[in-house]
Amino acid sequence: MNAWEAFLLGLIQGITEFLPVSSSGHLALGQYFLGFERMQDYILFDLICHLGTLLAICLVFLPIIKESLTDIKRFRTIVIGTLPLFPLVLLLKPIKSLFDQPAFLGPCFIASACLLFASLYYRFPLWTKTSRKGWTDPLTIGAFQAAAILPGVSRSGATISAARLLGWQKEQAIQFSFLLAIPAILGGTVLEGWEVLHRTISIDGSSLWPFLVGFLTSFAVGCLSLLLLIRMVVHDKWIYFAWYCLFLGIAATLYFNL
Repeated sequence: MNAWEAFLLGLIQGITEFLPVSSSGHLALGQYFLGFERMQDYILFDLICHLGTLLAICLVFLPIIKESLTDIKRFRTIVIGTLPLFPLVLLLKPIKSLFDQPAFLGPCFIASACLLFASLYYRFPLWTKTSRKGWTDPLTIGAFQAAAILPGVSRSGATISAARLLGWQKEQAIQFSFLLAIPAILGGTVLEGWEVLHRTISIDGSSLWPFLVGFLTSFAVGCLSLLLLIRMVVHDKWIYFAWYCLFLGIAATLYFNL
């Protein structure tokens, strides 16, 4: 991977990480059309780009993050929402293999679109009339986040849509979605980093350059993308993302399966 390819993929990551269109799916498409083989070999680069967008989250939501660290109730909901991720540790290898099978991208994009559409027009009746102070809602949203490990399923789209289906207000849904992203991204980076340490890999200074380019690009563009998402959700532009995922999913399905 050269610096220009790293810049392009970092740009894709920065734009799509926060928009509900699946950054992992777009990175997989980008790597495929750039001619990369064995796309799971680039998961480490993907995670470096994710660290760039994680830094963007910390910058934009810094006041809320500080408040969450001192608010026991909110901190507890974040912990509960993170629990569904732990069983995925046992499924990492089969999940990684999906990154080498672009045929799965189309159906996953379509699944994301269906979830986005559902969050616009439907609310779970059993939860909208009851208090949301317990553990049920954060655990449900965390389960949707766990499903978003599949390439083509948007993490932000899944968590924000789940919160909206449960009757949460837009601002609450956005804040909780990205607070959940922090332990998810950190956990994924630690697991992948641990695996890399146990491989026989030699990394020189020149090979680190694409990682730096990808990190900085994803961070800078990610800040702008996150602010754009907040604005579009507040102003009821969510449906644009749903249509985009639907059309991309249909196109990817036809391209890779015909």
